[in-house]
Amino acid sequence: MKKMGALIAVILLFGALEAGGASKKTDPSMKDMGQVVIEVNEKKITLEEIEQRLKQFAPAVRIRIRKNKGRFLEGLVQGELLYQEAIRQKIGESPDIRKRIARLKRRLVIEEFLKQDAEAVGASEQQLRDFFLANKERFRRREAVTLAHIVLKTEQEAWDAVAELRKGTPFAQVARERSIFEGTRDSGGMMGTAERGALDKALEDVAFKLPIGQPSNPIRTSVGWQVIRVLERVGAADAKFDDVKDDVKLVYSELKRRERYEALLRRLREGAKVKVHAERFK
Repeated sequence: MKKMGALIAVILLFGALEAGGASKKTDPSMKDMGQVVIEVNEKKITLEEIEQRLKQFAPAVRIRIRKNKGRFLEGLVQGELLYQEAIRQKIGESPDIRKRIARLKRRLVIEEFLKQDAEAVGASEQQLRDFFLANKERFRRREAVTLAHIVLKTEQEAWDAVAELRKGTPFAQVARERSIFEGTRDSGGMMGTAERGALDKALEDVAFKLPIGQPSNPIRTSVGWQVIRVLERVGAADAKFDDVKDDVKLVYSELKRRERYEALLRRLREGAKVKVHAERFK
């Protein structure tokens, strides 16, 4: 099933870009992009086409694909074979497929329209500074702690873990050997950083008071009995514009896009004849 799922994913990836073609130029620093990599009957797939398809994936995924390029290329071959056979059998001419293509085209056209409209949103340095000053509390650094934890089934097991820690056994070692929480066990119990208000109430009450580096007593929580250790704690503080400029730009742009979107819908609705017969929809 996993192999079939991977194959279908490759087929869908290939098909989705087939409709759009390779109109966008690839990085000019890349050489020999016109080379044919795959030939299936009369169909030729070039290196440039494959690179365009890969751009849809995150960088880490692209690295894995290149390491297993044989499987990826075979998936493209199989996808093309299936596509050609489906065309030969005139599957694409069925009324159901035509309707689905029309729905897909409608969605893609709307997405592209909204994307182009959103790209028109810009912000000057002064606009960002003004927005920051008017919303300083929004960008204020909140009190936060960086934690590691060990999760046990029972209170007694938790006290046993505390006893081992007090004997000098490294926290990460105890977490790997005893914790039942698979999500953090292999990393030595590292939970990461959490702002005040983001943790289980019982954990938070201890975490923001516990001395840094000292293991806590057992804490009963929704996932079991926990022993925590605070690695770092930072207090709340006003933010400086230069430190949060990227965040300010992100929030400002999103708000402006939303305003632009709502204004666009109002304008379109005002200029259109719209009737909704809600009573007919059961």
